[in-house]
Amino acid sequence: MAGRASTYHAFISYSHADRATARWLHRALETYRLPRRLVGRPTALGPVPPNLSPIFKDREELGAAADLSAELRSALDGSRFLVVVASPDAARSRWVNEEIRVFKQRHGDARVLVLVVAGEPGASGMPGRETEECFPEALRFHVDGEGRITRQPAEPVAADLRPHGDGKRLASLKLVAGLTGLRLDDLVQREAQRRQKRLAWLATAATVGMLAMGGMALMARQARDEAQHQRAQAEGLIEFMLTDLRRKLEPVGRLDVMDSVGQRAMAYYGQQQPARLDADALGRRSRALLLVGEVRNLRGDLDGALATYRQAADTTAEQLRRDPGNPQRIFDHAQSEFWVGYIAWQRGDAAPARRHLGRYLALAGRLTTIDPANVDWLVERVYAETNLGALELSEDRPGEALAHFDRALDGWLELRERSGDAPEHAYQFAQTLAWQADARRRMGESVAALELRRDEGALYRRLLVDDPKNTKIREALSISLVRAAQLELERGNDAGGAALAREGVATIESLRAQDPANRLWLEMAVKAANVHAESLMLSHDWAGAAEANARALADANALVGGDASVTAWRTDGLLPARWMQAAILVARGDHEAAAPALDRFARDFAPDADATSPEARFGWLVAKLLAARNAGALDDDAAAARALEEARAYLASLDGGQDARFRAVADWLADPDPRSPRPEGGADYRLTALISEPTHRR
Repeated sequence: MAGRASTYHAFISYSHADRATARWLHRALETYRLPRRLVGRPTALGPVPPNLSPIFKDREELGAAADLSAELRSALDGSRFLVVVASPDAARSRWVNEEIRVFKQRHGDARVLVLVVAGEPGASGMPGRETEECFPEALRFHVDGEGRITRQPAEPVAADLRPHGDGKRLASLKLVAGLTGLRLDDLVQREAQRRQKRLAWLATAATVGMLAMGGMALMARQARDEAQHQRAQAEGLIEFMLTDLRRKLEPVGRLDVMDSVGQRAMAYYGQQQPARLDADALGRRSRALLLVGEVRNLRGDLDGALATYRQAADTTAEQLRRDPGNPQRIFDHAQSEFWVGYIAWQRGDAAPARRHLGRYLALAGRLTTIDPANVDWLVERVYAETNLGALELSEDRPGEALAHFDRALDGWLELRERSGDAPEHAYQFAQTLAWQADARRRMGESVAALELRRDEGALYRRLLVDDPKNTKIREALSISLVRAAQLELERGNDAGGAALAREGVATIESLRAQDPANRLWLEMAVKAANVHAESLMLSHDWAGAAEANARALADANALVGGDASVTAWRTDGLLPARWMQAAILVARGDHEAAAPALDRFARDFAPDADATSPEARFGWLVAKLLAARNAGALDDDAAAARALEEARAYLASLDGGQDARFRAVADWLADPDPRSPRPEGGADYRLTALISEPTHRR
């Protein structure tokens, strides 16, 4: 932490368990820009600054020291405010309590702000609820000038981030108000004005068809016959916006305009009573909700997305109950079931994901039974098979997954025969090849998986010749390149893997440049940077690997900090970046820094040791091997032996399909000497390049 500025606007004190919230808070405060009309305004705290940067948060290096370091004390001294992330974990943390005590001793009680994230303030005084207390002792009471915690109660200013509380936006504004001396009303008014300006800009940026929505309120004032005619036109326009216009917008990748489409449709239906809407209008309303939810999902707001999906599902379920044989009602409810299940899948909730995605397949089957010749209904059934295959794969059942993907591929072949080589069908055919490749890889069939990836990539490149700006295809190509790079690395082709990884990184970064708010693209960038870093590590380009790893870590922390509930962001993004960070330290001989980094890895990702994600499992194995290597370098043979035994036990506990990297771990554990010849049928993945030379032998 050397070289930090001597003065901070605030110091964030938090328990390790609340680190995701602390990251979000740090980013929210440091990136907040005060409105120009308020900058310089005199307050009790002095003139209003243009921003709140810098904010001190970096206390990850505490380890097991007996006291706060001089550096942390200096940061506390140089901070104008202390912001405490309050929870039962924080209340039990001696570090949080000590930071509060030291800060209050120097600055007093008035400069302490609180963000309540869990538990109950004051619960320590409620019989039977003591464990719910979220305020540490030094926060609950006054601290005198000698640093003693008195029995005089303190009443800090608090924002509430609990589910029933303020929500992220209002909670952050309350803290900004406390940090600047402004009234909350000033900031809330500014946020409202900013939203209005954004909506106004969207209105001008959208298509002429969207602009026609502005006249809808006037249409209702016309004579009855004219009103009915105009209403029909308006609803026809909405139908166009939710179907044809949406299909035209998706390849462009503009979330803002897509959001405007959904919001404008919702604004129209918001002016009318749902009870008076006919079945078709309710169906369009549900599709508007699904579009709004999809945009929220892509922006990383999973809670907001799920709320709109459930609202849509309630509507479509009632519509289907009233008219169970209507194909359109079946289709509408199938979409709702898919999106609710998709959120569960993202969060690693297998049971609800399987329930909703299974219903989606059943509804798609009803559609194809009603009208077997309908191409759109066949598409739904194929999508449903793919979804269940993806779920099986995430549950470490690659054989079952492959059966679903094979049925999906048969469906796309039938569709291509029926309708010719339509670009959308060719794209979906390539997507199914990608899923098959993932299943084959999990089954240990790297060569077959690589061939599938090559066929997939060739299809995307062919499609991009005719539509070079199509973001959906460029997105898919980026993923394909990165996955092919992994397969090349598993074959021992480090140079080929590095070249593909570089191209994958460049492709996804070009997409991110046009829409930085897209969380899917941020997730893809993290995974691409991780594979690029891995390829450079295997080639012993440690400087290049460190640079790629730094990018991956920064983006992964931003991703997980925005919503820690998305399992894959942590297991497949942040976890690999963290073990690679430790591997680079070990390879560079910085063993004193590597030891706490590996300890933090084991602590932070302990809940993921049982994950079915191959990236999480491989990360755990490599971390154990690195711990053995590092302990040996520090002459701690007992710790090295213990780490190797833990690696053997963990590898033995794994079942299901594993890729070639796991065979490389088994080979290394059997004989860690890099000079030994590769065993018959052994893995080509050059694990010894990551672990470096052996440090402990049986």
